[in-house]
Amino acid sequence: MKNNFALITGASQGLGLALAEELAKRKYNLLLVSLPNENLSTTADEIENIFGVTVKYFETDMTEKSNVIALSEWANAYDVSVLINNAGSGGSKQITEVSLGYIEKIIQLNVTSTALLTKLLLPNLIESNNSYIMNVSSMAAFSPMGYKTVYPASKKFIDHFSMGLREELKEKNVSVTVIYPGPMKTNEEVTSRIESQSKFVNLGVVELDEIAEMSISKMFKGKRRVIPGRLNRISKFILDVLPLNTKIKMLSNAMKKEIQA
Repeated sequence: MKNNFALITGASQGLGLALAEELAKRKYNLLLVSLPNENLSTTADEIENIFGVTVKYFETDMTEKSNVIALSEWANAYDVSVLINNAGSGGSKQITEVSLGYIEKIIQLNVTSTALLTKLLLPNLIESNNSYIMNVSSMAAFSPMGYKTVYPASKKFIDHFSMGLREELKEKNVSVTVIYPGPMKTNEEVTSRIESQSKFVNLGVVELDEIAEMSISKMFKGKRRVIPGRLNRISKFILDVLPLNTKIKMLSNAMKKEIQA
């Protein structure tokens, strides 16, 4: 295929890396983005050697607007037909105990950088015959909850932003897909946090390569929304039918236990 490139943010580890490898299997060239000092150059070399595709990389802190603009200028030198907005930040903490920087980081990375980078790459994507945008939301988008107040709100933004974008771009051959992963063991800290939670939460964990394969396949089929994992799809159904106060209380209690563990 492909002289075209797929750009993946948050690509040095976790789901971003799994998505990059899945696209490389399909012979897409890659533009990988992550924070500095996350071994991205080594990752790029390994993917090139294993899959025989071209891999370029860009290290930057996407919480800064000027860095997002610089990233877009670099990426627009290539023919980009896939954009995956995966970079994100979150956590479970009591709102009275967090710093302003903690809140700002979640909003800047999950909300602002996603919207800005998408806007800046759209002319490039529209030029391709068929292009795809995948935005990574979360199961957390389906309900507000205490002790995780900002993160679910930021992921709900991803949902609404993506659906509006999909409608706006439907006649420009750009398909927009949102994925809603449940708990993912992306690094040691997150893994430890997940394993401290209930058995039910741990049953919702889906392997990263399985999430990546399903998400990429459904993206190329033009699917609107993807919820990886059967238990997560059942959980979504339950959340849809529960009264708002009930699900907020239930999820908030679970988060409270997590931060007290």
